[in-house]
Amino acid sequence: MRFLLSAALAFSFAATASAIRTPGIQQILGPKLSSGASIALSSSSAPRWSQYEAPRAQIVVNVGSEKDVAETVKYCNENRLGFLAQTSGHGWANTWTLDKGDVIINLRALNTVNVDKTKKTVTVGGGAIIKEIVEEVYKNQLHVVSGGCNCVGTGFMLGGGLGRLMGEYGLAIDNLLSLNLVTADGNTITASASSGDLWWALRGAGHNFGIVTSYVVRAHPWINNGTHWSGNIVFSGDQVEAVTKAIDKLAFQKAIAVHYYFAVDPSSQQPVIIVNPFYAGKTDDARKAFKPILDLKFIADTTGPIAWNDLNTSGDFFCEKGSRKPAYSAGLKKLDPKTFRNIWDAYVQFIKKNGVDKVGKSAVLVECYSYITARAIDRASTAYPHRDVNFQALILGWYDDKALDREAEKLGKYVREQWLSTSGFQRDHAYINFARGDEPLAAIYGESWRVRKLAMLKKKWDPKGRFSQYFPIPAGY
Repeated sequence: MRFLLSAALAFSFAATASAIRTPGIQQILGPKLSSGASIALSSSSAPRWSQYEAPRAQIVVNVGSEKDVAETVKYCNENRLGFLAQTSGHGWANTWTLDKGDVIINLRALNTVNVDKTKKTVTVGGGAIIKEIVEEVYKNQLHVVSGGCNCVGTGFMLGGGLGRLMGEYGLAIDNLLSLNLVTADGNTITASASSGDLWWALRGAGHNFGIVTSYVVRAHPWINNGTHWSGNIVFSGDQVEAVTKAIDKLAFQKAIAVHYYFAVDPSSQQPVIIVNPFYAGKTDDARKAFKPILDLKFIADTTGPIAWNDLNTSGDFFCEKGSRKPAYSAGLKKLDPKTFRNIWDAYVQFIKKNGVDKVGKSAVLVECYSYITARAIDRASTAYPHRDVNFQALILGWYDDKALDREAEKLGKYVREQWLSTSGFQRDHAYINFARGDEPLAAIYGESWRVRKLAMLKKKWDPKGRFSQYFPIPAGY
């Protein structure tokens, strides 16, 4: 009954939104916005990273200040319009319910990054992307926990915030000091450790409780003068079991992280295995730490010293917007070699059947991090429920032809089932930043006590479900 009611409410809002004349927003909201803001009547001014099941909203408010965000939320509330705040539009969930008459709040212009080198803090605008943050922090000879994709925005952190340096410093949310937030009623508040249960909820389920206009995080001194070790080690398909076993058995010290891929090599146009190791420190120490992988028979090895601010550059092709990119994921306790053989075979068959020219950007990715520091923090102290997960696995379809949706969905479901069947967990885990949207709430938000607590807080802070687009938590679950 709860889900039927939610669906009915979503339909009601959509129907009302469609009846609103779109010029009205320019005439009524426009004069209340700052000189740096604008309103567009096409979503092309704030494109999504994936067109697969993307939000349908066609009205975009390009905000220029925190006050603009608050005024836009109030306008949407008064006119019963749905809304979604975005920076880079990378969220690939299928939980969107926006209709064409609803609103995208584009935060991208709020992209300031201010470093206080003395206090070792960084104040970040809600529209900043990781590349902007990393570059400014690096200039000041500091590090922060950041994601592995240069073009991702604040949502990375609200879901927990995995990154290469989390072995040293914990999750991104573990380094969060405060958030400036626009609430469901359009008010502005600052949330911090003194904010009680709201602070708990924002760190792991923040998308459900407000729009972040800026935040402050803890920064850390350079490791090895800002020079780390990384690169790609490439293997052929016959090494799947050996590579999987080596990564699973790797001693994940604080300095270590690994990104493990199945992808199509652009030179040979053939599927290959890519291991992207990372070590926060010196080359000699790195090569010792990764000896179990380096001892395997590889095709190529490009590893070597690299500046911290250049680590994500090799993955910049992932920033390309558009196309259709359905994703399926699972959190794993262990990597099962036989499972990865099955997935490799299915992935290769998918590429072969549909053609490199059509689906060759599709990939399988497993993010592997050290959780030493993250697990030193009480699991119950934040809403993030996955500190016991060792590996975050994801399969991403990538193509332009909508007719390939069924093939990609079939592969995605198969791969996810393979992972879940040998995950090593009794219940499913799905990292919200990677999840699809068809998972049960417990897979996203954790144990029943967590879901109940989030639902109670949702009832308090967003009783009308205004923040309901990204893995919505029902009020009063």
